[in-house]
Amino acid sequence: MTAIRSFAPALIVLAMAGSSLAAQPTEAAALAVLASNAGVHEKARACQQLAVVAGPASIAALAALLDNEPLADYARSGLENIPDPAAAEALRKALPKLTGRHLAGVVNSLGVRHDLAAVSDLQKLAVDPQRGVASEALASLGMIGTAESAKTLRGVLTSGPAELRVPAAHAALAAATELAKHGNPGTARELLDLIVHSLPPGNLPAAAQRQAATLAATPSK
Repeated sequence: MTAIRSFAPALIVLAMAGSSLAAQPTEAAALAVLASNAGVHEKARACQQLAVVAGPASIAALAALLDNEPLADYARSGLENIPDPAAAEALRKALPKLTGRHLAGVVNSLGVRHDLAAVSDLQKLAVDPQRGVASEALASLGMIGTAESAKTLRGVLTSGPAELRVPAAHAALAAATELAKHGNPGTARELLDLIVHSLPPGNLPAAAQRQAATLAATPSK
């Protein structure tokens, strides 16, 4: 009897593991929920599942929800995690159609994806006060962190509106990290120097000076 009892925990673990595997969501099942009359909670859960299992087949369904008030954030999360370039294209195509926080969210998602093709769109949004997402566009340009995206950050730091100097400085710190990481320390140093000279003494210039010192102490590759 002792031997039989010792097998019980192992059998329970195996049963639980089998149940867990069986419960793993599939892309088709999650898409079926989105296409159904399911409630918001169920559809939000389906979007969360697609953020893990989605492929190209899910892009259109998720893109259609980018202006859906309860589901937009969940849909963006799914598109952020689909590696197919068509997911980034869907986010870019949504930019002219969205406003407010939905537009800001898509702008952020393009930065999270480091979408190089979005740089020109983000540059326009960064200098367009009518669209209301200049700060978010600057932040995404900083996340992308290329020499091209740095041009807009430099422009705002040197001659942009005063209210955008701090967001541009935060973005420039992020961009400098990316630029140095990808073999462009010269442009990184330029951005860091601009932060120091464009803002009054404070936390951001101090952070830029520390980052510049670290960069200077890093051996060139």
